[in-house]
Amino acid sequence: MAKKVLIPNRGVIALDIINSLNSLGLETILLHSPEDALSLPVRLADKSYKFFSSRLEDSYMDQDTIIEKALELGVDYIHPGYGFLSERPEFAKACRDNNISFIGPDYQILEAVRDKINLKKLAESLDIKTIRYSGKLSSPLDAEAIGDDFKFPVIIKPVQGSGGKGIKVADFRKEAQDHIKDLLKREENRKVGIFIEEYLPYGQHIEVPFFRDVKGNILILPEIESSIQRRFQKIFQESPSPNVSEQLRRKIFNATQKLIQKLNYVGLGFAEFIVDGDMAYFSEINPTFQINTLIPELQITANFVKKQFAISRGELLHDVEGVRIIEARHHVLLVSLMAENPDDRFQPSTGTITEFFHYSAIRNIFKTNLYTGARIPAIYDPYIGKIVTYAVKRENAIKDLRTFLDNIIIRGIHTNLNFLKHLMENKHLKEGKTINDFLNLKCNYQKRSHSEEELMIATALLAGAFHIDNRKKNYKSQLEKMKQPGLLKRLLSGY
Repeated sequence: MAKKVLIPNRGVIALDIINSLNSLGLETILLHSPEDALSLPVRLADKSYKFFSSRLEDSYMDQDTIIEKALELGVDYIHPGYGFLSERPEFAKACRDNNISFIGPDYQILEAVRDKINLKKLAESLDIKTIRYSGKLSSPLDAEAIGDDFKFPVIIKPVQGSGGKGIKVADFRKEAQDHIKDLLKREENRKVGIFIEEYLPYGQHIEVPFFRDVKGNILILPEIESSIQRRFQKIFQESPSPNVSEQLRRKIFNATQKLIQKLNYVGLGFAEFIVDGDMAYFSEINPTFQINTLIPELQITANFVKKQFAISRGELLHDVEGVRIIEARHHVLLVSLMAENPDDRFQPSTGTITEFFHYSAIRNIFKTNLYTGARIPAIYDPYIGKIVTYAVKRENAIKDLRTFLDNIIIRGIHTNLNFLKHLMENKHLKEGKTINDFLNLKCNYQKRSHSEEELMIATALLAGAFHIDNRKKNYKSQLEKMKQPGLLKRLLSGY
């Protein structure tokens, strides 16, 4: 009898898991919401069962219902995919306590990496540099405790969680206090706390994919440049990074190795760093599958779902003894296809796909859950696919990706296809000058012009907040601080 694996997830990642584990002879069982009843994962899984409700709390985030269904069906494994419960140590522990194998890092590892402040302290104890950060904040007044020498702009984000959700940028102190107040309105943030970290708009966001097995063997994959983001959601990624020297690359890989050895990490993970010039600062570790996993898969021609499954069973990494660092074989580009309208502040778009067509060349990959007649619901993240191109030379990969985007037709909803085409024509991107605040500082995509009235209102609000915050301070010096990059554009554009 085939072993059974339960998949409480949706979209592209659910398709990847179903296809990968079916090829290993496992029986795939999908748990899905009523909203996803007509989706491709439901059609392709061996069996599927519907949650009672589409509310996240009653479906993909309902740990008790998922475990109860797993026991009822007698499953052997649960693959959580990414997002939802995939990083919750409580969920991984509940699986273990019920004799179900959790495909992913052990709950103790998930517990160790989810607190960003504690993880930064661990990195510092290993002489790994981190960007300056605050302690946990529980009140807007706590922003005063960061001190006048804390450089703006800053990022305010939850101590726990990933995926870029709940992150705000503040260009001055009053704005930071307002964001802290808003974030603390969420019960989850009040429980775990939030913190402030200096923001480097001209830096780069670098990720290092890695595997480590039960014997301590480590496989480190080529770094991924993930700087170009919208609302801290990655929309353009590439590997290797055009901004990392060989010397800095070795430093980043060594830091990754030291961290995962100290954590006794077993499984797949992604170590994140912020690079500023010739300095690399550790940020966090993502312990789950990522949207960009296809990039390192292409570098070593491997299926990471299968690799992840093998390691969760206690198998060793193939052809790895000690530490093996893989050099990039290709230059790989990935863009995220979103159901959103770039001409209306990137608002999510919902509806039914009336036409869907694409034509792929040999070095193009398009992973999506779209099909003609598919319905895009409003209650989930607007991410609907990933588009990948690879070539020996970076400039050829960019040209091929631009051509591939022209061969995609999607009608019935708004998507960011035209925005991605515009991005591929950006001279700064072509030159490899990708930075964290790229869309505000290096990209001018904005078809909808703002009226004089809108500009006056935005400027008045900004000036009012600035005046309240600085009424007792030296105006001349504070006005200099107002020259934060992309400030007014960030206020208006929705990036």
